[in-house]
Amino acid sequence: MAKLVVKKHRPLEIILYCLVLSISISVVVWFFLDASFWNSIKGRYERGQEAKTLWQENRNLATENRQLREKVIMLERLTKLDEATASELQNEIRRLQDQVYDLTGELEFYLGIMSSATNSKGLNIQGLQVEEAEKSSLFRYKLILTNLAKSDNIISVNFDMQIEGINGSDSQILSLQEIKAGSSPEQTLSFRNFERIEGSFSLPPAFKPLRVVVEINQKGVSNSSVQRVFEWAEIAG
Repeated sequence: MAKLVVKKHRPLEIILYCLVLSISISVVVWFFLDASFWNSIKGRYERGQEAKTLWQENRNLATENRQLREKVIMLERLTKLDEATASELQNEIRRLQDQVYDLTGELEFYLGIMSSATNSKGLNIQGLQVEEAEKSSLFRYKLILTNLAKSDNIISVNFDMQIEGINGSDSQILSLQEIKAGSSPEQTLSFRNFERIEGSFSLPPAFKPLRVVVEINQKGVSNSSVQRVFEWAEIAG
């Protein structure tokens, strides 16, 4: 015969157990969710701090870069200024050197004239200097005449100048009247003891000068012709 087991029915305990189990599961789930939430918050905060640090570093680098660019621009300006100043100084030095060279040559020219003038009497051709101008085939000349006489009267003279040279394979003589350029002096002039005649002339492109012949004549005085020959290599500067 089957045995009948009768158990005591305790619904409150079952409900209590279910409630405790639900609370336990809820606590565990909440703990894990809460930890994940706070980890997420912490990650966001750390990423924000990192982004802020990177932004600050980028800002500092941009500022430093701008300052470096300004320094580079300033250095480039100073370099250009130094180059311009150095170039200007070099040009000035060359100009002064050329001036000293010209003045030295002119001083030697006049010293030679004064030295020869002390041993001469009467009307004389003391010196001739020829310089090539910037323009091709154009030359400037400087002719010095002296009249060392007992009388201090003003004299009038006529002067002529001819350039002898080679044009191609032929000899050629050019008169100053044919080749003078610009404002050349008159052929007749008056002076007392010292006269400097300055002018310019232009030579043909194929003409090669060899010598210059200068001749002067005192007006009203017979047998007063004075002639002097200058070698081109000695007078051309």
